[in-house]
Amino acid sequence: MQLAPTFQGDPKGTWLIFPDLKECELAKAEWPGARYQAATFTDISSATSHLGGEGSYVAPWGSNLVGGLSNVLGGKDGDAGLLGDRAALDDLGVPPSVALVVQPGNGGPVEDWINVEKVADGSPGTAVVVINGALDKVRGYYYPAVFFPQLAQTVDRFYKKFESVLYLKSISDKGAYGWLYRVYPEPWQVILQTPVEGPRGMVVEDTIVQVTDDRPEYLDALAALLKAKNSAGQ
Repeated sequence: MQLAPTFQGDPKGTWLIFPDLKECELAKAEWPGARYQAATFTDISSATSHLGGEGSYVAPWGSNLVGGLSNVLGGKDGDAGLLGDRAALDDLGVPPSVALVVQPGNGGPVEDWINVEKVADGSPGTAVVVINGALDKVRGYYYPAVFFPQLAQTVDRFYKKFESVLYLKSISDKGAYGWLYRVYPEPWQVILQTPVEGPRGMVVEDTIVQVTDDRPEYLDALAALLKAKNSAGQ
């Protein structure tokens, strides 16, 4: 959310796309500042249907049941708000210049990842930015293709093209602690963290132990971390 207002151009050209209606409602309530509210708040369902057309949205299992229950309990109003307050959704007009998709699939249904591709396909001129989307898990086939064939096709076709703009992953083993880190367009860095005695007590000292243009595999990054730790005699 702190990143969203920094984009150039018409604020309405930035869509903040949340995993579901409730997340959108909470975000709109928690970030009331004018610069944030100037952006377009929506959810994956609405964005996919608007850009991809009727029937393009792939609904998670069980969502129709909950939606139907909400409509029944809503009586004459037709919506009891079990999934969130639809008033939190902004009207969607022309396709956005930037679609900032917040945490799709990460802790939610796998269909989120499938729908993000549909958002991109529905607006080829839109820059799609995924925040905390667990793309390592998706691209590493954590979900077996035999059980999730549609997601596997999305990975090969879409997610393997993504560039890591801001990446931070903890690494630890055998008493070594550190991070795999990158800020685009800088190279990838493996950083060793070492506790040292400072003038005011213990502090953590960061040491860059490896720099590469290509992202290292986790085990290679860990090996670099352990080598640096052992070389320092720690």
